[in-house]
Amino acid sequence: MRSPIPVVDCHGHIGTHPDFPAYKICPQEMVCVMDLLNIESLAITSTRACYNDCPRGNEEVDSVLRQYPGRFRGYVTVNPNPEGEALQQLERFAHFHQPPLIKFHPDLHKYPVNGRKYLPAWDYANQTHAIVLVHTWDSDPNCGPLLLGPIAREFPGAHILLGHSGVTWRGYEQSIEVARGSPNVFLDISGSHSHRTIIEHCLNQLGEERILFGSDMPYLEAAMVLGRVLTARVSDGNKEAILRHNFLRLLTMT
Repeated sequence: MRSPIPVVDCHGHIGTHPDFPAYKICPQEMVCVMDLLNIESLAITSTRACYNDCPRGNEEVDSVLRQYPGRFRGYVTVNPNPEGEALQQLERFAHFHQPPLIKFHPDLHKYPVNGRKYLPAWDYANQTHAIVLVHTWDSDPNCGPLLLGPIAREFPGAHILLGHSGVTWRGYEQSIEVARGSPNVFLDISGSHSHRTIIEHCLNQLGEERILFGSDMPYLEAAMVLGRVLTARVSDGNKEAILRHNFLRLLTMT
């Protein structure tokens, strides 16, 4: 199913993943899939960085951005351990995008998103009005959506994307609760669970401007998430906001 408008995708990856049989995994193949589905650009993070090696992982992203200018945008993935490395990475790869795109993966980095070691990166995001994509999962002690509510209020300059919106239906409800209490919080609809009428539910609770299209490609099939939006019983204007305008607006804010 091809999108009738060019899509701006907020959630993708490069590299191999031990838990997913990745489809069309190299950047050239990913661009072919993007062209087929009318995905104009994809914001990526490195799987290597999400697991254990941010310096080399961010270098991989840097290489892809140079090879395919305009097709990919790069998140700088930061790990709170060792202390001090996060700010070093943010400064080294500040050229990826302005405002900065930052990725936290508290689950794989085994550290709570509200822990003190994340504070320098949150402060940086607040001062630079960064877009911060945080992996979330329903009630997880390191990255449950409800942990982000106090953070969003403490750092209102940061634009926080709840990656996968907590994944489960309950995770979505938790994400909606956080977003309703903080205007700088947005829902990313990528995820391995597919919930009937979830797009309609999110729109009813939050309105069209707080929901962003994310595919999680290449680990999930981008056409699947695209189909959720295109077949939702919402207006064409709502679909266009989710597929393109909402993330693009954040990307172009100064």
